[in-house]
Amino acid sequence: MIIVCLDQCAISQLAKSDRAGGSIGQLKEVLLQAVRELKLICPVANETIIETTGIKSAEERLKIYDLHSRLAGPQVGGPLLAFKNMWKMINEETLALARSGDPPSAFELLRWRRVDDDRLAAETWRGVVEGKERMLERVRSHKLAHTGNPLIKSGTKDVALATEHAGHVYRQVERLLAGKEPEEDDQMGYELALYLRRQGVVRLELEKLKQDILHHRWEAIPVIFNRTQLTAQLETDFYRTDMPRSYKVNDEFDIPRLSVGLWSADVIITDSAMSQLCRAVKTDRWSTAKVFAIREVPNALKHLASLLETR
Repeated sequence: MIIVCLDQCAISQLAKSDRAGGSIGQLKEVLLQAVRELKLICPVANETIIETTGIKSAEERLKIYDLHSRLAGPQVGGPLLAFKNMWKMINEETLALARSGDPPSAFELLRWRRVDDDRLAAETWRGVVEGKERMLERVRSHKLAHTGNPLIKSGTKDVALATEHAGHVYRQVERLLAGKEPEEDDQMGYELALYLRRQGVVRLELEKLKQDILHHRWEAIPVIFNRTQLTAQLETDFYRTDMPRSYKVNDEFDIPRLSVGLWSADVIITDSAMSQLCRAVKTDRWSTAKVFAIREVPNALKHLASLLETR
C-alpha cells in the first residue's frame, strides 16, 4: 500500500479542482483511482483537520472534508486512517524504547467531524489563532543572547542533535526517578513525563531511558530525528545574515506533519516552503519519502506512476 501525505495546501488545491483537465485534476483522479483499487491511501493529519476550520467558506471546507474522506477511508462519514499526532508518536516511541518493545504504528483510526456551521468553525479557528498569537508573542519577546550563530549542535555527517529537547526529557526522567512531580519549566518533556507516569513505568525502565538519552538512542527515534533536522535548519535560516527567514506560526503545523510523514509516508505533497526546507536538510539522505511541492505536480505524477506499476 502506497502512503501519501497531503498537507493543507495540497488537499485544498485538489479539492478546488472540479475538472479532470490540468495536472492538479489529473493528480486528483490518479489518487482516487488508486484508492479505489486499494493500492494507495492518503491518511489525514490532525494538523490538516485543524487548519480546515480556518477556511471561511463552508463550501470549501466541505469539499476538503469530502475529498480527504474519500482518500483516507472507505466511505465519507466512516472512520478514517490518520497519521498520529507527532507528540503522541514521541510519547509512544519513548515508552517502547524504555521497555525495549516494538515501535508503535504511526497510524490510527479516527472520525472527522465535518464542520458545516460557520459559527462553530470560526469559534474553533479563533482558539487556534489565539494559540498562534501566543507562540508568536513568545518569539517576539525572546531576547537573543547571541547573534549570527544558531543554538544547534551537530554530530557526525552534519546531523543535528536534539540537545535542548533531550535535556528537558532527561531532567524530567530524573524527577520521576526521585519521586518528584514533573516541572513545566522543562516544557518539551513535561507532557511526556506525565504520560510515562500514567503508563506505570518502573524504575528499571526509567534508568534504561536515561542511558538511551545519554547515548543518543532516544534522539534516533525517527519522528524525533526528523523534527530535529527540520527545526535545526529553520534555526540556521533564522540567523542568516543575508535575508534571514522570519518565524512563521504555521511552522507549528507543518513541522509536526512533516516529521511524521518523513517516517511513515512514501510520498509527501506540500507547499513550496516546506518542500524547499526538506531539500535544504537533504531528507533523502535518511528518508525514503519523496517530497514534492504542489507546484511540482507533473514530477509527483511521474513518481506515483512508477510506484503504482509495482503494486
